[in-house]
Amino acid sequence: MKAQVDPTWQAFYKEKSPQLRDKLMVKYLGLVHYVVNKLFKSMPTNVDREDLVNIGVIGLSEALDRYNPYFGIKFETYAIPRIRGAIIDELRKQDWIPRSLRSKSNKIKKVVEELEQLNRGEVSDQAIAGYLGISEAEYHQWQSQLNRTTMMSLDKPNPNFDDHNLYETIEDTKSSNPLENIEEEEMKALLVKVIKQLPEKSRLAITLYYYEHLTFKEIGKILNVSESRISQIHSETIERMKRMLSKELNP
Repeated sequence: MKAQVDPTWQAFYKEKSPQLRDKLMVKYLGLVHYVVNKLFKSMPTNVDREDLVNIGVIGLSEALDRYNPYFGIKFETYAIPRIRGAIIDELRKQDWIPRSLRSKSNKIKKVVEELEQLNRGEVSDQAIAGYLGISEAEYHQWQSQLNRTTMMSLDKPNPNFDDHNLYETIEDTKSSNPLENIEEEEMKALLVKVIKQLPEKSRLAITLYYYEHLTFKEIGKILNVSESRISQIHSETIERMKRMLSKELNP
């Protein structure tokens, strides 16, 4: 079923006019304040709320430019992680996060990536703690500390797609290779075609995971299923997409 797209979004997606941009910025400015209100509770005292709002507005602007209304995902769902990511990226540049916590975050990220590759899906806290050489209770303490500083993974490269996100390609700010651009656009179109053929729940799970950067746990809450079920859906869908892509590339 084709998603119903608001006429304003249709026009802005096609024209990118400044007038429509201003209209949408005003309409969705509340998302910035929503994200800032959530984050500000755990911010250090030296962080100014107005600064967070200004950074969030930049994130909102970028979300407007990159949003595709025809994917069937609400703009709010797409924009909130982008706004939050813009704010956190800027805070990281200011480097107020303690070095010890940054080290813990990097260790956890590395272990999780290794275990997910080994197990082809999300892994338990117990397994992660064991791999780190600490108790599960201590691992939960690490997570609690990191959550209070709002540390999170903003990008999740997928080895099945040359370490790119599902819908995005790496931007080259120095030069543009026309042949590579054509190939990237063709692959993007092919991926979108394959994704549209998936069952609704699988399509939504894949889109939220790779395009929205949500975790299995967050997706499970949205779809009202368990985290382990999302992990299973993810693994099954990736295998299914591999077969579908193979048929498309080798008819």
